[in-house]
Parts: sequence; structure tokens; C-alpha cells
Amino acid sequence: MKSTLKENQKETDIILQRVHEMEAQLQKSRSALQEKEEQLKSFKDRVAGEVALSIRTGNTMSLNNPVSKNRLKEMYEDLRIDWPKIKSNLKSNNKHPDSVKELILVDQYRQLTVQNLQMTLYSEKQKPFLGNEAGNPQDVLEYLGSECFWLGCLMALNNPPLQPDWENHPPSMDRWDFFPRNIRTVSENDFSSFA
Repeated sequence: MKSTLKENQKETDIILQRVHEMEAQLQKSRSALQEKEEQLKSFKDRVAGEVALSIRTGNTMSLNNPVSKNRLKEMYEDLRIDWPKIKSNLKSNNKHPDSVKELILVDQYRQLTVQNLQMTLYSEKQKPFLGNEAGNPQDVLEYLGSECFWLGCLMALNNPPLQPDWENHPPSMDRWDFFPRNIRTVSENDFSSFA
């Protein structure tokens, strides 16, 4: 009976030790969880403050747009921060400052970039209109939307940008007469109204 009692005591001690270990582990987990919750709350407070400030100032940006105006400014600032290291390397390799300056003048590349984008868009043209073969009105609407988007992008990327002359499109007897006959150049004033 003594041996059974000793054996039961050992088992009880082992169980108690496991319980204490589990309680210690539980306490560690609780502490870690509390620390993570505090970090999350701190992050939320910080982000909420930044979002509130951007909303008040009207300086909001879309998190879904990796090339938004604000993001482009950040990328440009990153390049400016890297400039001292780049400049040092170029100087030590005897590059002439005028050739480097010519290389970094972004305006020279803007029009070439726009033309390349235009050509990419042009080459990705959707299927041609099927005429009378396209019986499904939904297919026709999808074609029209895709064609208008495609052509609108090409016209917007032109230098200077072009657009149908909506302002001088006279009313017609035909309610389906949507497309203006004339195309006009878009001025900077037209773009400022979109900003």
C-alpha cells in the first residue's frame, strides 16, 4: 500500500509539475498576446492619426494605386536620397556631369515613354467588331466599352492630348447620334478641372 501511495504521489507530483509548466506557458502566451495587442493598438492609433490628417488636408491617396501622385513623389525622393552615392560612383569613374545631367532630365523621356505606352496599347487592340454577326447585345456593349476605353487612352496619351469635341456637338434629331464629328486638342486648363 505504501508503494502504491508513493507511486500515486509521484504521478500527482508529475501532473502538478505539468500543470505549473502549462500555466507558465499560458502566462507567456498571454503576455505575448497582450504585447501584440498593444502594438496593434499603437499601429492603429498611428495610422488613424495619419489618415485623419490626410483627410483633413485633402491629401489622400489610394492604397490600391502603386503609381499614385504621392507614391511617385516618394519614389522620386528615394532617388534623390540615393543620389550622393550614385554621384560619388560616377565621379570616381570619371563620368562627365553634362552627360549625366542630360540622362536624368526626365522630361526628355516622358514623351518617349508616352509613345511607347501608346504603341503597347495600340498593339493590344481587342477583337474587331463583328457587325451583323454579333447578335448578343451584351457582347456589343462590351465591345463598345472596350473600344472607347482603348481609343480614349490612345487619345489621352497623344501629345498634346486629344478628345472628341463634346462642347460643340450639336443636338441631332437622331437620339443615337452620340459621337461628335470633330476632335480637339485638350489644353492644360481642361486637365486642371479633373484635379
